[in-house]
Amino acid sequence: MAEPVVKEAQKRVGGASVAWITLFGALTGVTALVPIFPYVGGGGYVPLLVPFAALAPLLLGPVGGITSSIVGGGIGMFLAPAAFPLGVVDVFVTAVVPAIYTALTVNNDRYWKLNLLAMAIGGGIGLLVPYYIPGPAAGFERPATIVYPALSAIYWLPSLLIIASPLGRRFIPEWSRSDNARMRYLGILIAYLASLWVWWNPWTRPYWYLQKFPLALGIATCIGYSWWIPTLAVVITAITIPILEALKRSGLPKIDMALW
Repeated sequence: MAEPVVKEAQKRVGGASVAWITLFGALTGVTALVPIFPYVGGGGYVPLLVPFAALAPLLLGPVGGITSSIVGGGIGMFLAPAAFPLGVVDVFVTAVVPAIYTALTVNNDRYWKLNLLAMAIGGGIGLLVPYYIPGPAAGFERPATIVYPALSAIYWLPSLLIIASPLGRRFIPEWSRSDNARMRYLGILIAYLASLWVWWNPWTRPYWYLQKFPLALGIATCIGYSWWIPTLAVVITAITIPILEALKRSGLPKIDMALW
């Protein structure tokens, strides 16, 4: 009896092989066991899973990469509870959101309006929650000076300006796919920076709200991560480039909208 024919489309998600998505998702999940930064205020740590989730759309395309981050976040939640104290909420904000932002940013020539909306939402969360909304009604001190709004703007204003400008709408997608190694590095680095700055807002604010962060601790946290996000972007980019180059030379089937 002839073996049943399985259509190629049934084995792929967004152009990426289901096996690849599952494999990279499992790898991402395991990296949740590795801490790369403690939570300011205590209670857990930032896992290595974050950069792997951000990397996924560059390797597997937007749909495949986001799907892989969901798989990885689900696995990580069970393997490393200290990195996922909020359970399913953390799967979304720790694993899925960085993948969404990087997927949109490296393809900003196609999705800049959607990306601008997503980043505006992230920026609004960073600026308003929890000290303005819900603010004093929930026991949070309302900022009386420009200090907190100015510090919170670090994590959304540059990203919005990048995405809305020719740098984001043309050059990031173009440079990220360039054959010139320096231009590719620069494009991917800026994409990671723009994505991770905004990601930090929806990732942190649930903790600030639930743990009743006083305004002074919120300000200290903004300062504490101000150097860490750019450093993380540089490290992820240094990891990403060799992987993309290896895949580009591998002869494997291309994945639509992946960067290799």
